[in-house]
Amino acid sequence: MKKILTLLLFPFWILAQTPKETPNWRPDYHFTAPKNWINDPNGVVYYQGEYHLFYQHNPFENKWGHMSWGHAVSKDLVKWEHLPVAIPEDSVWIFSGSAVVDKNNTSGFQTGTEPCMVALYTADYHDSKKEAQYLAYSNDRGRTWTKYAGNPIIDLQMTDFRDPHVIWHEKTQQWVMSVVFPKEYKVIFYTSKNLKDWTRAGEFGNQGEVRKIWECPALVEVPIEGNSQKTKWILFVSSNGPYDKFEGMQYFVGDFDGSNFKNDNSPETKLYVDNGKDFYAAIPYTDAPANQKVILGWMSSWQYADAVPTFPWKGQMAIPRNISLRQTEEGLRLFQEPIATLKPKKDYLVFEKNNFVFSKEKQLDGMTLFAKNSYMVEIEFKRKSALIFGLRIAQLKDKKDDKKILQQTTVGYDVQTHQLYIDRKNSGVMIKENFASLDKTSLKLKDKTLKLKVLVDKTSVEVFANDGEKVISDLIFPTEGANMFSLFTSRRKVKVVSLKISDLSK
Repeated sequence: MKKILTLLLFPFWILAQTPKETPNWRPDYHFTAPKNWINDPNGVVYYQGEYHLFYQHNPFENKWGHMSWGHAVSKDLVKWEHLPVAIPEDSVWIFSGSAVVDKNNTSGFQTGTEPCMVALYTADYHDSKKEAQYLAYSNDRGRTWTKYAGNPIIDLQMTDFRDPHVIWHEKTQQWVMSVVFPKEYKVIFYTSKNLKDWTRAGEFGNQGEVRKIWECPALVEVPIEGNSQKTKWILFVSSNGPYDKFEGMQYFVGDFDGSNFKNDNSPETKLYVDNGKDFYAAIPYTDAPANQKVILGWMSSWQYADAVPTFPWKGQMAIPRNISLRQTEEGLRLFQEPIATLKPKKDYLVFEKNNFVFSKEKQLDGMTLFAKNSYMVEIEFKRKSALIFGLRIAQLKDKKDDKKILQQTTVGYDVQTHQLYIDRKNSGVMIKENFASLDKTSLKLKDKTLKLKVLVDKTSVEVFANDGEKVISDLIFPTEGANMFSLFTSRRKVKVVSLKISDLSK
């Protein structure tokens, strides 16, 4: 009787409200937190053999709120060790920012023989609607942090003033902070000798994309490929992407003298980092080894991030990308490739075939890696008579009619419009009414050749075309059993010069 009474008193509504776990959607080689919400990457810095990733995190719930800095480290930017929350909320929420290694102890925070790490972030006074810039420091390789007693380090008494990104500017021997006035579409530059006392210098703004507020600025100096003696600066700004009402990232190429940024292109020129719906808030790694230029971004969109149906986590990072500047017919442009450490060893290569022609959909069967939806396709097409061609992933056939496809995501190229695209209109669960989309970008073929690297990881597709000239990144949520793969063409011929498929599952 006592057991029956206990059962009657048990609050079964708790069970009813607990979401079902979704291990089938947990990425294998993209970063996710063990549980709960994440968004922007913060404080991406390399130090003593470790790539640090701090990130916007809610330690308590699987939704946005209670913003703190989560923390993980990696030796290769693929396999991550999760660490305790680095900078937790207190009277303020810990918004986005950056981290540096203070090699010369300019701040005076160093206590031992090794340099300290310094984090600079936006403190959000969510009760009084104010944002200011704060500082914290660590003397144990980022494992524990002390919030600076002199905070705030910059306070303009503004509602919107955020996302400090800090670099050491070698020519002027000073620290430089890029921070935004979001609604004014401005990046403000501050300079400092000690990371604590900051002087306002120049500003840059109201150029490029201004349909949405500006966020997460970042400056990085990048060599020009083919000219090792010359560099240019890239200024990244998160704002509107190529699609109306959808966030994305833009970049500017120009010169920076330590106080002011000068854009090489006209103010009207809009240059997008990614041509999908799901790449935002990326910032470059500081102090990366061998002068690597690597950016890491959040793979989602504020238009539906809250509706992402994963549990017990919500949110993931895109694959880290090596970036470079190359001269094109239009001028200097950003090129991106998946990080070199992702390139699979021979052990991971499970399929390879060269020099074959096909003229109708070609199903690749018998490979278990497709069942996991966690792989990389490297393919080079040589166009013959085909007008549209490409590949289809995460396909689901009708059990009653195997010629009928119920679900798929298409990565294709349209010869007549010169457009590369991802079609996710029938990719699985449509998590919100604005999720179904055809995302595309202009791409001219050279010598009738299209080279693709397609990264598939459970709920994400990232397409790098022609050595990273264009990139499209999109989330998908295929249902159980949607794991077939095929090549397709519009009933005309296309040649596959080379095809490699690598298993990247755990």
